[in-house]
Amino acid sequence: MSHVANVMISVEPDDRSAVEALGQWLQTSAPRRGFGPDAVGWVGSLNETTGNDTLWGGGKYPECDVYAGALNHADLAGLVAQVERVPWQHPEFVQLLVMDQEQSYFRVWMFHGATLRQIAPDRREEAVSPSGGLPDIHTRFALADDADLLRDTVVAAVNWAPGRDAPRKAVLADPHNAHYVDGWPRRGDLGVVAVATWEINRWEPVPVGAAWLRYFTEDDPGYGFVGADVPELSIGVAATQRGRGIGIMLIRRLLREAGEVGIERVSLSVEGANPAMRLYERVGFRVHDPREGQDSLTMIASLR
Repeated sequence: MSHVANVMISVEPDDRSAVEALGQWLQTSAPRRGFGPDAVGWVGSLNETTGNDTLWGGGKYPECDVYAGALNHADLAGLVAQVERVPWQHPEFVQLLVMDQEQSYFRVWMFHGATLRQIAPDRREEAVSPSGGLPDIHTRFALADDADLLRDTVVAAVNWAPGRDAPRKAVLADPHNAHYVDGWPRRGDLGVVAVATWEINRWEPVPVGAAWLRYFTEDDPGYGFVGADVPELSIGVAATQRGRGIGIMLIRRLLREAGEVGIERVSLSVEGANPAMRLYERVGFRVHDPREGQDSLTMIASLR
């Protein structure tokens, strides 16, 4: 099965060389969706649609350079991360537009300082991407500027039990916790964020939860490590929003996205007394190799 994405990027003419470097990356080193966590190579190219001989409607020359292409098997989170890393001369004029084959609309990213942020769709996205019964909540891919949100989620996961209040700094200083988010996003990472839009916040989007996958190794395993080819799931929902179905919404979308990129199994770790275990069972996770006396359990979901 192919995974096609229509991509356009608009830049200042001084950034032609930067787009050419991005195009070279797409043809040689881009992460490939559906081919495993370390697969890289050709996913397509971007061709210039503007130039000195190009007139747009109204008989005027465009005041920017636009490049476009239909990419195949491109890891879109990896593409966005790479665009953020490119040394643009004029990042304030860069606009990235992406339409995945699963969607009927373009998503748009622009730079805010050094960070590339999705600016559209915003609160209108639930109209074109149903969220499963929660009109004020929708989900989007987790991007580079969500790193602090994921760190907060790790801290909340450690402090899930009533009365447990480990300091944020101490939690993240522990390498067993920090390696779930260090370097986000790195190759193979995949995540989704739940975003709320409320009138009280003047309809500005507010992240209320996140779920993501990361691969580990035998030398640096996660708490739910099964194998280097099985990513581990982390998830958290804001305390004030729990019990609304946001967690199950996040996991279902994340597992759907994982299946589409070729992931066959996903693991997680949960303490046996954590009520979230029932949620994991509802979405298909089952206890893996239970051992008597263990406080935490490893669970696995098969996506095939």
